[in-house]
Amino acid sequence: MSTLDISRTTAPPLGDIRALNGGEVRLYPTAREREDWPRYLDALASALAHGVSVKWVRL
Repeated sequence: MSTLDISRTTAPPLGDIRALNGGEVRLYPTAREREDWPRYLDALASALAHGVSVKWVRL
């Protein structure tokens, strides 16, 4: 199972998120501080449609 992390300073390429078929994406609280956050939201919507679990990490 693939697990990808998104934070303010670390994130996989958008295409990697869109290509997931299953697995999990973990969102850290700082992810919303990214300048490209709207693009990541779009990629996450595509991943969700393919059965990927998207979870917020609480620190």
